[in-house]
Amino acid sequence: MDRAAFKLILLGIFLISAISDVVKKQNVKMYHFHINSTVTSRYATTVIRSHVGNMLAESQEIHFAVKIPKNAFISKFRMIIDGKTYDGVVKANREAKQQYIQAVSRGESAGLVRSVGRTLEDFKTSVTIAALSKVTFELTYEELLKRRLGKYELLINACPMQPVANFKIDVHIHEQPGISFLDVKGDLSANDLAGAINATRADKDAWVTFHPTRDQQTTCKGCAENGLSGDLLVTYDVERLNPNGEITSKERRERKFCALPNNF
Repeated sequence: MDRAAFKLILLGIFLISAISDVVKKQNVKMYHFHINSTVTSRYATTVIRSHVGNMLAESQEIHFAVKIPKNAFISKFRMIIDGKTYDGVVKANREAKQQYIQAVSRGESAGLVRSVGRTLEDFKTSVTIAALSKVTFELTYEELLKRRLGKYELLINACPMQPVANFKIDVHIHEQPGISFLDVKGDLSANDLAGAINATRADKDAWVTFHPTRDQQTTCKGCAENGLSGDLLVTYDVERLNPNGEITSKERRERKFCALPNNF
């Protein structure tokens, strides 16, 4: 791919109306879909990786769409195509909107963040991939977890849009005061999928894994030919031994983004 011809823009634009895009079936194979979330002192960093391939003997547009919590912010997005990594930096909302319009008018790839409800926002982008080639999408978002009704909540949404042989969600929580409570709920923990979840805790650490088989992704209640679609809600609380609490600082980056090849 010509480096000068490729540009990706991720926008911090939040629209009031919900998304109602129609998902088109493509000859695209998803090789793996991984979500890895690490929580330290109630601050969560989540990485979503999707590795897909164009199965056609001609180039086609491949889409990447994920949902992130409303109070989270995207800190990194990259695509790896033909061994080249395309990283990004941030743009302010107004500037990003103008660049998005300009990019679309030139036929370039562009990303967009939109509101899809009270708790989630939708990030979408696409890129044209050569015949029989593959692309890896990697999105990182961060958030400070809020305590509701005596528990901290980590919401993870997964919707790969097709059954995936290598599908997994891994969560690791580390809290210095100790973890007093851990529970897992949500669409992906119900009925036939409960056996795909493993949750353990030991003093200051807790682990939650969700590794459904391909069969579980197609035969569970509510599953269809598009595979799983739903959320995992991990709730926990910490030991309350220090009445003065803890102080953890983390610089919050602005929501703005413009990605170019790292060797551009």
